Amino acid sequence: MLLRCLLLLLAGSAYAKPQLTWLQTDWPPHQIVSGPFQGQGTFDLLLQQLSTAMPQFEHQTRLVNLARLEQAFLLKEPALCALGTLYSEQRAQNRLFSAPLAVGPALAVGYIAGKLTTHPAMQDDGADIQKLALDKALTGAYQPNRLYPEVIAALLRHPDSNLSSHAFTSEINAAGLLAGNRVDYVVEYPERMQYYNQLLPQAAMLEHRAIVGANVASVSYITCSTDDVGQAAIAAVNKLLPALWQQPEYKDAIQRWLDDSARRRLSTDLEKLQQQALMQLEARSHDTVNAGH
Repeated sequence: MLLRCLLLLLAGSAYAKPQLTWLQTDWPPHQIVSGPFQGQGTFDLLLQQLSTAMPQFEHQTRLVNLARLEQAFLLKEPALCALGTLYSEQRAQNRLFSAPLAVGPALAVGYIAGKLTTHPAMQDDGADIQKLALDKALTGAYQPNRLYPEVIAALLRHPDSNLSSHAFTSEINAAGLLAGNRVDYVVEYPERMQYYNQLLPQAAMLEHRAIVGANVASVSYITCSTDDVGQAAIAAVNKLLPALWQQPEYKDAIQRWLDDSARRRLSTDLEKLQQQALMQLEARSHDTVNAGH
């Protein structure tokens, strides 16, 4: 009887689905882990769609902070994936990248309407972040432990920069820092500022300016560990994405927290990236996409 049970157990384990862990962060409005909009973030909704379309895996989630997420890939922990990662060559050394998942607005300078409109840093094509960050009369804020364009990253290292580190989450409201006059400007994604603003008892009047020298849009990807399960997950994701891009639920998810102007501006960028990705997928159907282009 005992031998029969062991044989049944071994037979069952041979057909067990590989377990895939999705790392999540408190990163509203893309991943919302608490409050009235819990589970309604852009990547929350996309993960629901992907998990349903990938029944060959046993899916689970693990909530981590940004620093722990990066550490997990650096330590090459197995069977991991994450949604919404920005590409860098350094990251590509320790994880696999999918075809483009979404396109969103790039980092911008957010401030109370009218407060910085006449500041010398405000130009026709956007905000000169160096003039803002080195103005001793101002105080700025930024989110640590994430990828920044060099024009911003250089100022984070500058000893005279007025930018201070704040871990914006559902508990630390970036719009609230502006409304409470604790800082003069915030370097943040406009859709995140819009989300934070909705949580205030009384929404503030905010303005956003693009940052001169930075990208005008941000492209995000799914990333997975480099082990066998991670490779299989990326292959499955790349196979699913072309069909997913055409689904109304996908478009609703990625536009969930964008205003009308951002939706119009980014729709062309998204279509162009998807066409490029399709060409790469057709040429390299067995491999990952070159996310650097």
